[in-house]
Amino acid sequence: MGEVVPYKAGMQRGQGYNTYLQSLCVKDAVTIERHDDSNPPFKKEYYSEFIEEYEKIAKSMRISAGAAVSGWGQEANVNVDILNRSEFETSTLTYEVKVLVQHQVSVLDKHSFNKIQTTTPHATYGDRFIADFIKGGHFYARVSITAKNSSETSELKQSAEVAMTMYGVSGKITQEVERAVSSIKRNASVKITIIESTGTSKSGASGGGYAVKAEESSDLLAVKEKADQFYKDADSGKHSYVLFAVLGKYRNLSNFESYFAPFDYQMASLRSWALFNDFTLYKAIETMIKAAINIFENIRDRVILISEHPEAAKEDPDHMKPGDFRLEVLNSIQTKLFHAQSQPIPNTDDYWTDVILTTKGSGNQPLFTFPAFDFGDLIGTEVVSFGKKKNGEEYNCLIGERVTSLDDYKELSYFWVFPDSIQKFAMEMYGVSKVPTRNYMRVYAADQSDIENPRPYQRFWFYVPSANSPP
Repeated sequence: MGEVVPYKAGMQRGQGYNTYLQSLCVKDAVTIERHDDSNPPFKKEYYSEFIEEYEKIAKSMRISAGAAVSGWGQEANVNVDILNRSEFETSTLTYEVKVLVQHQVSVLDKHSFNKIQTTTPHATYGDRFIADFIKGGHFYARVSITAKNSSETSELKQSAEVAMTMYGVSGKITQEVERAVSSIKRNASVKITIIESTGTSKSGASGGGYAVKAEESSDLLAVKEKADQFYKDADSGKHSYVLFAVLGKYRNLSNFESYFAPFDYQMASLRSWALFNDFTLYKAIETMIKAAINIFENIRDRVILISEHPEAAKEDPDHMKPGDFRLEVLNSIQTKLFHAQSQPIPNTDDYWTDVILTTKGSGNQPLFTFPAFDFGDLIGTEVVSFGKKKNGEEYNCLIGERVTSLDDYKELSYFWVFPDSIQKFAMEMYGVSKVPTRNYMRVYAADQSDIENPRPYQRFWFYVPSANSPP
């Protein structure tokens, strides 16, 4: 079977196709004499997978880098919810759950190239033609798990590894899985974006009675039930939606006679994943600032240029790198000063708790001052929240979660920091620990040794701009 690409409305057998942009070209580029199989065999697969690299999500959806960039927000097959870069970057863990059912295509069809008079054969024909369609069903769920408290990340990863084993052909909901799911519910927020492509009838070009629907959930067990049922439905013939187009090469047609030289986009497509990564990072930054629009257009123009001149993919792009742009954005955003201080515990002789506030408290012992953000829309930041028990002198400090989520606690302060250092911007490191015998907090200037050899009862560390960094 040849190369396959996602089905999109308007596709026809014999139509020209541009694989770099995944766009349609002239109809009837090739005449196809079909040999229909009324009851073709099918194969099905069902699995879950941990996603480490963002571009893997696009590849799972069989979207090319060029198509994702050129069709972002315009093409129906470029699902911007599934490809949400900000969500991927801010999630602690990302998994995909996938069920794929594919019916076998005919290998007996006959093909004949049609010579069309044109001065722009690459734009007219593209580099491939649509030889056939694959029917079946596709269930895809992107699972984003975000820790409520970064100090619980290690436990969360272990729980997720166990919980995700319930998906798949042999996956089961064991007691161990149930405990893992419960742990995830306690320690994380879960967002699941589901895309289902299926059909219940075999009539019509698109499988008849078909549906492509998107929904959101936070229930891992409910998603398993959906995925299991989707997998079972294949045996009763419920999945006959046109999923993919099978592409053919013009050069393989006996009467093509080198009518033109189709572009070879193989290397250009591989090189363009860097453009895709840059583009989606800029899309994430766009939530902070709209100035990135000109850079988006620059990248899109480059993609169009490569579609017409594949050799241009070898040239270094001339747009500013996202990391450099992010530094410019961060340096332009106003920070707020926060004051670390030791606060005496009432009715005690020498007990105190450390807290970080926007003002210097009367009677408190000042420790140090640093700039941080008082809003949380910046990609890569996490909230730090200090709180006190409503009835009693017990204190707490969380990262990645507000203290208001704890029973009987009131919040004293909150601000946003970086969990990792940002070169040339956020390199000042501070730590938070707990007093061994009481629920009192300690804050202190930290360094690499606090990572390699954590202090006793150390809770977490964070990074902020230095006090003399530009705002």
